[in-house]
Amino acid sequence: MRPKYKITNYRMKLKLLLPSLLINVIVPAQTSVLTVDEAVKMAIEKNFDVEIERNAQQIGIINNNWGVAGLWPNITINAATGYARNNLEQQLANGTTIKRNGASLRNLNAGFAVSWRMFDGMRMFAAKKRLEELEKMGELNFRNQINTTVFNIIGAYYQIVQLNQQRKALKETIKFFEERKLIAESRFTIGTAPKTDFLQAQVDLNQQKGNLLSIENNIRIAKANFNNLLGRKPETIFEVSETITPDASISFESLQQKAASDNYDLLMAQNNLSILAQQKREIMSQRLPAVTLNTNFNLNQNRNDAGFNLFTRNLGPNGNIGITIPLFQGGVVKAQERVTDVQIKNQRVVIDRLKNQVNTNLVNAYFNFQNALQLVELEKTTLKLIEENNLIATERFRKLTITSLELRQVQLDYINGQTRYINALFQAKLAETEMKLLAGSLSNL
Repeated sequence: MRPKYKITNYRMKLKLLLPSLLINVIVPAQTSVLTVDEAVKMAIEKNFDVEIERNAQQIGIINNNWGVAGLWPNITINAATGYARNNLEQQLANGTTIKRNGASLRNLNAGFAVSWRMFDGMRMFAAKKRLEELEKMGELNFRNQINTTVFNIIGAYYQIVQLNQQRKALKETIKFFEERKLIAESRFTIGTAPKTDFLQAQVDLNQQKGNLLSIENNIRIAKANFNNLLGRKPETIFEVSETITPDASISFESLQQKAASDNYDLLMAQNNLSILAQQKREIMSQRLPAVTLNTNFNLNQNRNDAGFNLFTRNLGPNGNIGITIPLFQGGVVKAQERVTDVQIKNQRVVIDRLKNQVNTNLVNAYFNFQNALQLVELEKTTLKLIEENNLIATERFRKLTITSLELRQVQLDYINGQTRYINALFQAKLAETEMKLLAGSLSNL
């Protein structure tokens, strides 16, 4: 009997150890939680659209120099050599006749040339200023893309959180539907309720299980799209946080002030106005004289086997200063100026329209934010009432004091209440993020 006791004791210890061993095996395999801040940092480094704008920004930096603006001279070196073999026949004035077949002719030309537009009506300075504005535009486009990408990341991240919460809530709700089905089945078996109650309970349960499958599929799709925003493989496994917490302390006045000065659409529109102003200066410069300095140092050498000149060489510098004074250009410059004036006028209207639109969008986002916060509190309170009502209704159904239809309605109200509460949290977070997007503050995260 003693050995048998030991074997039983060992089996009991093994049963106690197995759960802890399984926990030790499973825990390291759990997927780490990706926070929204980590996702934003990853997107700024690897998002494809951000990378494209980063490269475009580099183009503006490269082009912003005095050489592209036209200040520096053009310096060239050229050289050419030639060889010819001809039949030569010459009759000179003194009566001498030269006749030779297969005479060789060799020539060499080389030169060093400098052409410098010393004055072009101040066009080069206007062009340099325009290039500076274009570089600034590249920086603004880059920052705006970061701002937009961060907005997309936050929205996509909390959409996954929202779906996870819906899945969790639906799983809890399915337990009530399963309990209702068991009660209806038991009542039908003992003959105290019709079969229709049991069948309807089974149908409702299957519908909720189908809804759960749809939510799980939506989660998979949302995660794949989110991975694409992060610039990584769509099948990459990750988890997100479990809660959505809107920032109720956000200051609308400070965001409104920041939007007026830092909104990227406004900044780019104002930058376009500056570019148009420099383009007008470049057009006006065509009315002024231009001064060009040209210098050369050339070598010309010819060598003949026969003929009057057997060898010739020219070597030395030369130069000139040219002045171009525009007198009449067919009205082209005047037309270009008028077109630019209209463009500048139109750009100012665009800026005014943007200011009003940004402020309108900000106010609407703030209204949505405040409304969502109120809905969160209201739906939170309502959900507690529905939960209590659901428990009471289930117990009453067990005691045959309400019908299956009445319990079904209570359970559907519970699902709808959970959905409204989760959606209100999500909408509040989206409205908060949209306000920060309009204020241009997301790119600073």
